[in-house]
Amino acid sequence: MELHELKNTWTVLNEQLKKNEILNKQIIQEVLQKKSNKSLNRLINADFFGLIVWIISIPVAIFGCNLPRFDNYLFPKFFFAFILLLALIGLVFYSYKLKFLMKIDFSKSVKNNMFCLNKYIIMIKQEKLSMIVIAPAFAILGALCYYEFQASISYWMLLIVSVIVTVLLSFWMFKRLYDTNICSIKRSLEELEELKD
Repeated sequence: MELHELKNTWTVLNEQLKKNEILNKQIIQEVLQKKSNKSLNRLINADFFGLIVWIISIPVAIFGCNLPRFDNYLFPKFFFAFILLLALIGLVFYSYKLKFLMKIDFSKSVKNNMFCLNKYIIMIKQEKLSMIVIAPAFAILGALCYYEFQASISYWMLLIVSVIVTVLLSFWMFKRLYDTNICSIKRSLEELEELKD
């Protein structure tokens, strides 16, 4: 009789432990999903803002190219043409980036989410590499415009400060916004994968 009662108690305890384990897993999954959703929303908002900036840049660049005050100058036209080219490329690139971010859904397959995140990581690396070419090109075109305008020293100082601030802000944005949130999502996805095992 005592043995039978002991078996029953053991069975009840075992079932309770299994229920607690399932409940703990669910709680951990919910916490990880909420944390990941926050990071994902930050990335989506940043890229959506970037998309809007590129859209606004198109009419600004077209307007700049056709300004009558630049009719006798060559480099300002190159400068605005360069902005137009970048805006068109940026529009396509940011739309493509957003496409992969929007596919990430933490209630669905971890494998699919990891695939979309890895695609996004590759695009961020490409964007970082392109900045190595774009930033100096902007600075050189700006300097050529200033040279052609025979700008005063104060304008040259403004250009130098603008370039330095832009480079530092870009570095900070990639480090603080992109790298931090991507790492957070990746970690959460890896933990979610472990919970399913």
